[in-house]
Amino acid sequence: MLNKKVLVAAVIGGLFAGNAAAANLSVSPVVPAYFAKEIIATPAAPVTLTTSASSSTQLTWNIGYNFSQGEVRYVRVECSNNIAFDPATVVTLSDAAAGNIGAINGLGTNVLTFSITSVGGPANNVIGTDTVLLSGDHGITGTDQNVNCSVGMYDQPSQAQAGGTPGLIANTSFSGPYLVFAPSYELVASATTHTADVEANPSFSRFLADAYTTVTTASMGNGGSATSIAYRLRDPDGAGAQNAPFQINGTEITLATLLAPTTSVVVAGDYTLAANATGAAYTGAALGRAQLNGANAATLSSTSAAFTVGSTGFSAAEFDLTVNGSNQIQVSDYVATLKAVSAAPTVYKVNDISGVKFGSIVRNGTELQAPLVQTPNGWISRLVLTNTGSVARPYTISIMTETGVNATAGTVTGTIPAHGTKVIDDLKTVFTTDAAPRGTLNVNVAGPTGQIQGLYQIVNPDKGSISNHVLVRPGTN
Repeated sequence: MLNKKVLVAAVIGGLFAGNAAAANLSVSPVVPAYFAKEIIATPAAPVTLTTSASSSTQLTWNIGYNFSQGEVRYVRVECSNNIAFDPATVVTLSDAAAGNIGAINGLGTNVLTFSITSVGGPANNVIGTDTVLLSGDHGITGTDQNVNCSVGMYDQPSQAQAGGTPGLIANTSFSGPYLVFAPSYELVASATTHTADVEANPSFSRFLADAYTTVTTASMGNGGSATSIAYRLRDPDGAGAQNAPFQINGTEITLATLLAPTTSVVVAGDYTLAANATGAAYTGAALGRAQLNGANAATLSSTSAAFTVGSTGFSAAEFDLTVNGSNQIQVSDYVATLKAVSAAPTVYKVNDISGVKFGSIVRNGTELQAPLVQTPNGWISRLVLTNTGSVARPYTISIMTETGVNATAGTVTGTIPAHGTKVIDDLKTVFTTDAAPRGTLNVNVAGPTGQIQGLYQIVNPDKGSISNHVLVRPGTN
């Protein structure tokens, strides 16, 4: 028996040297073969995976039982119902001289049974550390669930056909994942935060410089991460042998196999800081003020930037956003969506990846808002700003209106005195509109938020009615 054990050690060593990544149900944890979740397969139109392409797509396990000379036992292999074993499936023993594999029953289904007969003689019977290798191409009917398999050896063929515990031989039952369907690509980032500076002139027209920011450009998404923003194949098993899921032919998939040249990344956020001062606001030079991985935006609007990425992946990238001139930098999150377009829509169904945050812009100083300011005839609208600090603080007012209404700005800057109050007695000096006499006022004050307060007041002098509304702090009310 010693010679047999030495031989088995040599055979198993050779098997796993050439078969290192085979899904071995006898080990814990089981390392499955990862296939692309994007593969289109249905019960009506199954797809045959070339699982015979390499050792990493085959299934193996230990016998777990020491045979006597001439002894016959019966094996059951049962996998999830979304796989069918191909008629060309082959079962082999690690020590072919020790035993014979009988006819394989159930080909074309998800359950196989077959016999093992020990024929190697007294010095070379099948023993528990021998292994079984199942190889071949297998059909799948879907990728929404993984393929899990269980194996066991039984005393009688009828017991192997039935499955369950009756007749199951101790230490011969193993189970685990065989094929795992994993997304093949990813868009990731390490979100960063950038601060618009209230002390800039005018306020919030520049950034506070830091490791990821100059006074004019915020470089989002690198966050100290070694990969920063990355659009790439997804490694399904971390430190394991696979670098990407397998495609149908059993080799690692590529982005070009999956994704068409029109695939894009769309980043939602506020882009008014990048707008051109004259002409069309979001064409021409404005496109170069929003860059992903060094490439200009293909299209740009006040709320979105789109970049054509196709199937060319990248890593260690940044999303660069540059302010134009004295444009105000608004508070905003910048959240990306990969708009995936399939390169082979009848073979691979690709999905968008959404909610990838590249970064945020915040403001220092104080921001106040009057959500609804009205300036009807016969009424007086006032804005009151107070400063409890010992330093006079400059302010800037910006106006927002509803769709179809245009505002003309008047006097929108001034100073709140130290330990004092600034009263704008008539808001018609701040803005007028060409339609409905109303709008939203945003007040940015270059001062600590704990020292600055604001109030909107509307008065009907004929009737003596007064309505006061404390200004809100966006994001806190």
